[in-house]
Amino acid sequence: MNNAASASFDTLVVQNASMLHAMAVAYGDQQRYGELQDVLGELLADSGEGLIYVRVVSPDDRLLVSAGLPEMRQLPPPTGELTDSLDGVLGKPLIHVRKPLLLPRNEVGFLQFGVAVSVLAAARQAIVEQGTIIALSEIALTALLLSVIGYLLTHNLGRLLAGSKAIAEGHLDHRLPAEGEDELAVLARHFNIMASNLQQRITELQHTASRPSASEERYALAIGGANDGLWDWDIEGGSAYYSDRYCEILGLAPGSLPSRPDVIFAYMHPDDIENYRDRMIAHLKGESAQFMVEHRVRLPDHRYRWVLTRGVARRNERSRAVRMAGSIGDVDLRKRAEQQLLHDALHDSLTGLPNRAMFLEHALRAIGQQRRDRRYRFAVLAINIERFSLVNDSYGHAVGDELLRRVARHISNSMREGDVAARVGGDQFALLLNGIGDSTDALRIAESLVELPGIDIAGAGCSLDLHCRIGVVVSDPQREDPESLLRDADNALHRARRSSTSAIEFFHDSMHTQAVRTLQLEADLREALRTRSLTVHYQAIVALADGQPTSFEALVRWPHPVHGMMPPSEFVPLAETLDLIHELGMQVLETACTDIREHLSLHPAAPALRVGVNLSARQLARPRLAEELLEVIDRNKVSRKCLRFEVTESLLTQPDGPASRTLQALRSAGCSVLIDDFGTGYSTLSYLHTIPCDVVKLDGSFVHSITEDPRLRAIVRRSIQLAHDLGMTVVAECIETEAQHRILREVGCDYGQGYLFARPMPRERAWSRLQTKVTEVHS
Repeated sequence: MNNAASASFDTLVVQNASMLHAMAVAYGDQQRYGELQDVLGELLADSGEGLIYVRVVSPDDRLLVSAGLPEMRQLPPPTGELTDSLDGVLGKPLIHVRKPLLLPRNEVGFLQFGVAVSVLAAARQAIVEQGTIIALSEIALTALLLSVIGYLLTHNLGRLLAGSKAIAEGHLDHRLPAEGEDELAVLARHFNIMASNLQQRITELQHTASRPSASEERYALAIGGANDGLWDWDIEGGSAYYSDRYCEILGLAPGSLPSRPDVIFAYMHPDDIENYRDRMIAHLKGESAQFMVEHRVRLPDHRYRWVLTRGVARRNERSRAVRMAGSIGDVDLRKRAEQQLLHDALHDSLTGLPNRAMFLEHALRAIGQQRRDRRYRFAVLAINIERFSLVNDSYGHAVGDELLRRVARHISNSMREGDVAARVGGDQFALLLNGIGDSTDALRIAESLVELPGIDIAGAGCSLDLHCRIGVVVSDPQREDPESLLRDADNALHRARRSSTSAIEFFHDSMHTQAVRTLQLEADLREALRTRSLTVHYQAIVALADGQPTSFEALVRWPHPVHGMMPPSEFVPLAETLDLIHELGMQVLETACTDIREHLSLHPAAPALRVGVNLSARQLARPRLAEELLEVIDRNKVSRKCLRFEVTESLLTQPDGPASRTLQALRSAGCSVLIDDFGTGYSTLSYLHTIPCDVVKLDGSFVHSITEDPRLRAIVRRSIQLAHDLGMTVVAECIETEAQHRILREVGCDYGQGYLFARPMPRERAWSRLQTKVTEVHS
């Protein structure tokens, strides 16, 4: 039997066994076997051909109940539990089933019954048919359910698929219907949420992508702010990219540069190419962290512009440069400003010549050249404009500046190729003569510089004929310090300035000794002014008619502790150089006022006393000089009429200049003014009527030759007559002989001064002669 039949058979046997066992127990427990037999007989009759017989047997095999098959005399053996055992009784195959049965008095018998196999087969067939119908029904129902479910699933999945396809095609606003609470509805809702989030995210990404990132924006702003051009070189591919701004910096149209890495060399200054290549190669080799070089590029109009090119190489795993990118910036203004600053630091702003620092640098190079070539020689010239301070103070700084510029051009025009001119001081220039043969070459060039071209003074009606004083030092192999060269040239210049015969002096070793002495004198002079150690001597001015002293000129003297009594010619120029002349002049005025006050206090009945005090050009340039002078006079309680201020004629060529205004203020205050060195310098008689003065003093050059030159005598006569016509008195200086005295008196000169009458002497000796006629020569 197959499994299904076996299962049906087992079910039927178990059901019959249970029922018969229950009935046997119910009747057998009270030994009602007869009733049991009747009940079983009815049961067999009701069961049809299914249940064939039933027997209840005692433990000792006695038959207690017998129903069905009366002709069966002996019980067949049981076939075992639910195993097939066919019996041919009644021509029907049977299955014999025996079950234990509990009898009264706890005896155990057994119940045996037989079941027709045909009935079981029919039951089995019915069961199979019933199962088949049930199975087919279940299959049909399952198919229907699956079809419905499949339709629902495929329909919703189709919508999901269509929605997914729509999203994939960019229709981010597509949504699925999501009614219901089943899984597909939940899935649709989640799909819609996903689509919404995706749409929002993509919108944000599109918005973000439409504008640069913060870093990109910062980079773009930085590049735009820096106004730089960009370049990118694909080293392996051999191509290059140049931005529009890169082209603009080169003066080209955007995009006009070929995509070649070497195109820049066609626009680069030839002098910069080698340095550019060297730095580029060094960076590509990894010898520098960054490529950076300043160079010039040629613009379409052939001008050159300074640019700064920078870049960094990207390297592969073998440290080989495969790409390089960077920027180019316009640094022309900065570079030219730096060059201008450097030029200004090394050049004089007024003349455009190199300054002292640059001159010394060139001198150092010349020394190095001589060290390498012992036959190489050069010279340094120190050049000074004679009487420049006088011109500057008299005519103003504008005229002085123009004079300096003209001298600079004059020196530059006299230079040879390779020479270097410089302005190394206020009115001092220097000239480096490279590669001279000997000192003769230096002398020849120096002589060409002595005479300066004339300079017309606008508004003054005169022309300045100026000269230079020059000191020369020729190099020697022992010199290694450019400062010493310039110092020695200065020493030679100082000698030339003191010389009355030569405008050019060559340096020799003794000048260095003199320079050291001068330095010591400078220190001593400062100390003398600080301690007021200078003294004043007085030289009498006498009336030529009777020889009576009428006034005195105050002359400063310096009783030096080492060098003795020093005349003004040895330290007054030094005071001018050190800008101490005003302090010195004020001390002379203070001393003169003190001496006048003391003399008058001792001799109240003495005749009127007048003392002349010299004013320098630097003093007259001071705007408040008249106030300072009058303050000293008044502080000493001296009459202003006792003071006469002497100035040189050359300082008064400008009627409305600061010197003339100062003298006019002094005259208005009660002091008198004397013009010294009359007839010399740059003046003419045309402006004499405009000079604010009371007395003119003839220069000693007229007096020296007056006894020998009749024409000079006539000039002196006419000059004295002109001064008298203008209301002025005349003093002749440097009178040393009686013949000079006589002639000056004959031509109408009023007063005289000189060794014939008196030498400068201390106050006591000088003023004691006020009551005495001076008729003899004092030695």
